[in-house]
Formats: sequence, structure tokens, C-alpha cells
Amino acid sequence: MLKVEKITPALGGIVEGIDFSKPINETNQHLIYEALLEHQVIFFRGAEITPSAHLDFAKSFGQIDEPHPIYPHVEGYENIVKLENNAQTPPDTNSWHTDLTFKLHQPFASILVARTIPEVGGDTLWASLTAAYERLPERMKTYLGDLEAIHDMGDFRNSFAANMAPEAGRQKLNEAIGRFGHNIRPLIQHHPVNGKTFLNFNEAFVNHIIGMTTNESNALKTWLANHMNRPEIQLRWKWQEGDVAMWDNRITMHYAVADYLPAYRCMNRITVISDKRERPSQVA
Repeated sequence: MLKVEKITPALGGIVEGIDFSKPINETNQHLIYEALLEHQVIFFRGAEITPSAHLDFAKSFGQIDEPHPIYPHVEGYENIVKLENNAQTPPDTNSWHTDLTFKLHQPFASILVARTIPEVGGDTLWASLTAAYERLPERMKTYLGDLEAIHDMGDFRNSFAANMAPEAGRQKLNEAIGRFGHNIRPLIQHHPVNGKTFLNFNEAFVNHIIGMTTNESNALKTWLANHMNRPEIQLRWKWQEGDVAMWDNRITMHYAVADYLPAYRCMNRITVISDKRERPSQVA
């Protein structure tokens, strides 16, 4: 029988009773989905999940992402990103972020499997955007409700401009900005399925608050980043090999802590870009 143990008041649940060596029936698929909506990020300890089962599990929730244009993939499974990091290949996502908010359609969820974990370090933190909204002063809820933010590739600029000659860096960066573009999103939004209100801000990809000067926008961004960087709305997960994490990318942000270098860490990730249980009329 499926059982979910709550981790913190704000978010997080540990799911027990799922055997990934067998096909997961529709009843359990639905219960897992409901657990995800309620807890925002869910974990399966020591799942011993194969790449094939990982892929099947992801497909049960919706359309999965295309092969990643830069990161390597698991051999034989081009849709499973292989995230390998050590001193020679340090991570580029060690900051608070919600995945790909600068895209027209940001992904619904990610499913991450721990394959090789360093002896010390390498934890991942998640934060609840609904809890961040709920902790806002009432006047700030009203004020932010009228504001929109420009999202762009943010911290990913480093991947295109660092460690190369200025001319080559400029060309590569301009090409990337043209390819990824910008998006405009309200700072206050509603979950497309359960309707919960959330604060849609992440410091990695929010570039500017519309209608403000750069100085005013930066001041508000700093206030929001400080507001959201509170342990009351976060959880920190200490990985064990075989653990599986799944999070709702619409209402969470996360931070993969890069404190383990030069040790080696390997994770497998599948991104689910659409929620097949979301009705077309449910618009964020």
C-alpha cells in the first residue's frame, strides 16, 4: 500500500510502497500524482530504478523532453540526461532557480535519480513558491499582484561567455540569447491544476521587473530573493544512491549544492514538459 510521510510543513514527502521493478498501475500513478500536487516534491528512497523504468515512469505523467543539446545522455537512452560533475566538470546550476522559466512553456516536472553520490556533500534543496507567497505581508501580496517580470537565460550566460576570447564569447552569447529569448510572467500566479497562489520569482532567471528603473528593479529583486531564502519554506535532501526525487517545477525552486568538489557526483534526470492530467482550460 502506498504511504506518504511528510517531511516539512512547507513541502516534501517520502513515498513508500512502490516497486519500480514492476509496472506501476494506474491507481498508484494517480496516487503518486496527488502526492506530488500536495507535497510539491516527493522522494523514493533506494528505489533501484533502471533507466528503462525511469523512462516509463516519466512517460506516465506526460510528454518528456527532447534530448538535451549540451549535456550527455545515458547510453541507449537519449532522453535521460547524465549529469556528471567533478573538479574537471563543475556544475553550472548551483543557485536557486525554477527550471527554464524563460521559455514560453516551462517544464511541468523533473525526475532525478541518484546514481553516484559523494561521501560528503552534494545535497539538494527545494523551496515552496506557495509557502513563499503565503509568508508575504498582505500589502506586498497586493503590490506584487500588479507586477510582471522579464525572465531570460540568467546564470546560463556563464556557460556561453566564460573561459574564451571576448570576440568568441560575445558571438556565442548573442547566439544563445537569440535562441533562448525572453519571457514575461506575472510575479503572482496560480497553479494550473489546484489553483494555489504562488510567488513566481527566482533570482537565477528573473532579469527585470517591468515598469521600474534598473535600480528600482534590482532593489525589489534583492528583497524578494531575501524573502524566499528562508529555511521555513525549504527542505534539504541528503542523497543516498538509488534515491529518486520528483518535483513540480511550476511551484518550486531548487538548489544543487556544489560543495563536494573535487569528488564525483552522477545523477540521471528526465524532464516532463507537459502534464497530461492538466485540462486545456486550466491556465496558470
